[in-house]
Amino acid sequence: MGNYLPFLMKILKLDKVVKQLKFQNYALYKSLKRKTKDKKGATAIEIMIGMIAFIIVLCLLVDLMVIGWKFAVISQTNSYVTRTAGLQGGILAKAPSGFPGGNTAYISSSEMKTKISNKFAGAGVKSGEYTVKVNGYNVGNGSSTNEIDYRGTITTDIEVKYKWDLSSNFIPGAIQKTISSSRSSMSEFKYRYDEWVGE
Repeated sequence: MGNYLPFLMKILKLDKVVKQLKFQNYALYKSLKRKTKDKKGATAIEIMIGMIAFIIVLCLLVDLMVIGWKFAVISQTNSYVTRTAGLQGGILAKAPSGFPGGNTAYISSSEMKTKISNKFAGAGVKSGEYTVKVNGYNVGNGSSTNEIDYRGTITTDIEVKYKWDLSSNFIPGAIQKTISSSRSSMSEFKYRYDEWVGE
């Protein structure tokens, strides 16, 4: 049977088809080999894509670190404001009568505004990007609270606007959100202590 194969191929003219297929496969092989060897520009494109991806990831990480730092500052500021309001029985324009230490020991509403502003400025939060409310009174802009007598409830709410500064250069649209922090405490100062009968 093996002796008849060349003879059959000649009769059926398959030998020319086989030679043509071999030539085409060889030409295709050579063309592919040449293209895989010729990588001019491909490496540069790969490097550029890799660098862009690296920069985007780096920007996201830096933004996350900055936002985490802002979260920490907001939390510390809220704890400070709540604790101060609790010790003083609110935040007034001046020390109430009978407050231990008088005006020197008392943190007034204007002093509180300055302290809040300085803390937020250290975290890169500008004036107008935050609100600090104690029982609904905006002490962040210098307002005074009402007198919160002994064992009265104090709730402090802070809202800060933030944006992804670096990542927003790559992602379309303004990426702006709000961080909220809330604390509760109880007033420890008794107004008009002389009139107090007791608990």
